[in-house]
Amino acid sequence: MNRLPPMMIVDSGMNPFRNVLVIANPAARLGRNQALMAPLKAAAAGLFENVTMRPTEHPGHATSIAAEESSAFDLVLACGGDGTIHEVAKGLVQSGSRTPMGVLGMGSGDDFARAIHTPKAWQDALALIPGGRVTDVDTGRVEWSEEGGRHSGFFVNALGIGFDAHSAVIAPQYKGYPLGMGYTLAILQALRTWVSGGATIREGDRNGEVLFSGRLMFVTVGNAQDSGGGYTVNPGALVSDGLLDPCIVEHISFMRSISLLPKVRSGRHIHMDEVVYRRAASMHVDTDRGLPVHADGEVLSLQARDLLVSANPGSLRVVVPAHAPDQV
Repeated sequence: MNRLPPMMIVDSGMNPFRNVLVIANPAARLGRNQALMAPLKAAAAGLFENVTMRPTEHPGHATSIAAEESSAFDLVLACGGDGTIHEVAKGLVQSGSRTPMGVLGMGSGDDFARAIHTPKAWQDALALIPGGRVTDVDTGRVEWSEEGGRHSGFFVNALGIGFDAHSAVIAPQYKGYPLGMGYTLAILQALRTWVSGGATIREGDRNGEVLFSGRLMFVTVGNAQDSGGGYTVNPGALVSDGLLDPCIVEHISFMRSISLLPKVRSGRHIHMDEVVYRRAASMHVDTDRGLPVHADGEVLSLQARDLLVSANPGSLRVVVPAHAPDQV
């Protein structure tokens, strides 16, 4: 049963956001968000003087809306799952917009919403926006070689290379499962077909300090702590510290992988012998074969080589609740 939006009346003199662009994904949660579009618009209209509602219609639509229209608004509200947050953030950053982004987690994972201490219920998150504060957070960039060319990608939450991305390829089959079970099922399915390859990972560029050299299971580069719908893969990550947290896992057996999963839920895996956990502004990954790569759950490549991953400090402005820590 859908929760009705609360009656919210905010003194316009206390609200720094008057003209608000709402970018909402009605297809999130397997289309269940379609029924929330009218309540969302009504609730936003009770908080802000002028509200423009833009439902997304296809993949990449949120990026183009944010890039082309954000400069005319005081705030862009990204409403949907992590894919929608990724697209809106990408549009803002790549267009150079300094319009802040507010986040209403309305998906199945909502990892970035947790990173900025936004309440789970979208009504509660929305109510905190007028009294929140605007802070600069980091995003990430990846470059790689494939088919004789150089390619690039963007992420705001986490980048996965290897098995992590192999699971992301399978994950859409299991979307909609509660409590993060969809990604867990995708992982179990992916373990049946994954084959680890050799890799050398260095801090900085190709000449940097070697962090890992051997048979690689995966590396998840976290800007935020959680990915995959609540797996705390990068427990030390902060989205505003100017650094990325690579979690590197060497090849492990099927049974060892199964034992790893509960530890990842709470971040305890970083103390395992097979894990290297660091912080770095950038890192280079050289592989003996092409590897799959995902950004915030969206698959970028299946055959990436010669990868350079770097932080883009303070590139995105977001609204965080007033109670959030000084550094998120």
